[in-house]
Amino acid sequence: MRPPSPIGQSLRERGLVDDAALDDALARQRTEGGQIGQHLLLNGSLDRRALYAALAEQWRAPMVDLLVEPPSPELVRLVDREETLTQGWMLWRTDNDTGTVEVATTVPPDAEVRRRVAELTGADRVAFRTTTPWDLWRCVEQVHREDLLFESQDLLATDRPTLSARDGLTGWQRWTPVAFVALLLVSLVVATTPTLVVVIALANLVFFASIVFKTLAALLAPWRVSRRARARLRETRERTRRGLPPVWQGRLPDADLPVYTILVPAYREAAVVEKVLTNIGSLDYPKSRLDVLLLLEADDEETIEVAKAMRPPEYVRIVVVPPGRPQTKPRACNYGLTLARGEYVVIYDAEDRPEPQQLRTAVAAFRRDDFEREVGIHHRPPLAVVQASLHYFNADYNVLTRMFAVEYAHWFEAMLPGMDQARMPLPLGGTSNHFRTETLRRMGAWDPYNVTEDADAGLRASSMGFRVSVIDSTTGEEACAETGAWIRQRTRWIKGYMVTAAVNTRHPWRFAREVGVRGVLGMLGLIMATPVAFLAYPLALGFTVLTYVGVQFIGLDLPDWVVVTSVATFGFGNLLMIVSAAVAATWRYNWRIGLFAVFSPVYWLLHSIAAWRALIQVVNDPHRWEKTPHGLTEDYESDAHV
Repeated sequence: MRPPSPIGQSLRERGLVDDAALDDALARQRTEGGQIGQHLLLNGSLDRRALYAALAEQWRAPMVDLLVEPPSPELVRLVDREETLTQGWMLWRTDNDTGTVEVATTVPPDAEVRRRVAELTGADRVAFRTTTPWDLWRCVEQVHREDLLFESQDLLATDRPTLSARDGLTGWQRWTPVAFVALLLVSLVVATTPTLVVVIALANLVFFASIVFKTLAALLAPWRVSRRARARLRETRERTRRGLPPVWQGRLPDADLPVYTILVPAYREAAVVEKVLTNIGSLDYPKSRLDVLLLLEADDEETIEVAKAMRPPEYVRIVVVPPGRPQTKPRACNYGLTLARGEYVVIYDAEDRPEPQQLRTAVAAFRRDDFEREVGIHHRPPLAVVQASLHYFNADYNVLTRMFAVEYAHWFEAMLPGMDQARMPLPLGGTSNHFRTETLRRMGAWDPYNVTEDADAGLRASSMGFRVSVIDSTTGEEACAETGAWIRQRTRWIKGYMVTAAVNTRHPWRFAREVGVRGVLGMLGLIMATPVAFLAYPLALGFTVLTYVGVQFIGLDLPDWVVVTSVATFGFGNLLMIVSAAVAATWRYNWRIGLFAVFSPVYWLLHSIAAWRALIQVVNDPHRWEKTPHGLTEDYESDAHV
């Protein structure tokens, strides 16, 4: 029998592709590797049905439509779900008359697949049918639906209940604040002035301690640059000695890049969902190595219709997340993670604009860490996740977006790099955090019951013996331009910090042993101190004013040291934050944005409103997810330099 023509030649002979399309696909194959058919799909030369019909003839494996003729669920479950998705074939049916096991495949049938099928089923006879990757993963999703939902919602809470926020606060966590308030009320009645002195001192101490922690972290950021430069120099010398090129310089060859999964959770985002696919399409990363999952909720019919009407490119899969509880972003991301094919995985929100080189930068960071650990340049824990910094593309839209930009600049350009330099566990941002996929699965993925699943995942990675770091890349986001939406968003964030602190301190001594002194300082100085400082801010402000006014004009009898300390601590603490935030924002944007740091004391009052709302929700509705609207200023282009 005459061997079949190469698939490219066969498609051209049938008139399905022209010479220009075939030449383009061949050029991409030479630089990126992979199959010629995949590149023809990606450049839009033909549709997948036509391609796989031609492959079916070449492989002598007739086509099968798995949605019309679904596979046997029992056979499908014989093969691990991840193996099915990565290897590209599944057990389809058994011919009872001949004992032949039939396999639906998206890859060329070969002896290795036959051997694996025989190993799984004991069958002597194996036959192949051709299907498309889309049909394959849809069948995997349907057959494993219950498993996928369990892993998305309750795997972490079931396997590691102490690490999940599902059960809320423990008994001592619920009753300690009640006992504290009761003690405070009794003390005010019994000894009013001494109690006021203690409360004033504590409120100012908490507020000042939080500011000092953040300021000191920011001051460490410049040392991180020199530390990294020294590490890269040592790495370069070692690689040169071994005759290897430096990983961190230049572009990694496309053929050496791994498959990268991008999760895009979008709920009621019909106005911006097309934009995010455009932004992802602008990434400088081979499309043949991208695995983009657009995660849509089943009850969001408008966004689903818009997404389908866009007819997204071949590397994008529209995944409709089945109904379930809690209906949160981390649950949707967990569902996407179960279907991910990439070696690495990142979350981008619907309005995100990542830098084109960001995926390459993340890959280089992971590979550099592997090499440094291998040759002994450092002996720190393995790197699990890297965080890119975030900035706002609508920074100068109004006063609120300017304040948001100042805050984010201080966080991502100063605080997190400083904490990284101090080797403290890092709380992640909600987007642009890049994980090793296998490590994330070992960690139990994201906690769907925690509304700041990002901060929780960063701490959990550290407690499980992994490391979190930051990379020199940035992603543009849309800042909330409306006060009501901002307060709802910030309520969710602060509530998540409260819940994360509660989860990690259920067993305080165990947590301390797992994360060490630096981890405890990070927990106390950031995760716990941030919401407490916002709760205490109006008290510190009110008591400072009350102390000064009361002593000067009303004759309130308070010790002089309380008056001086209260006013000085509050004033100096505000000044520290204003200066450090202004420097960071000026560096990230320009002085016109940095100047707005002077309004931080007023901005923190908004934080206090959100913090007290968060405290109420922690008690009454800890898993509630308050949606942040996007697309309100999507077409606005900031004049701020980023």
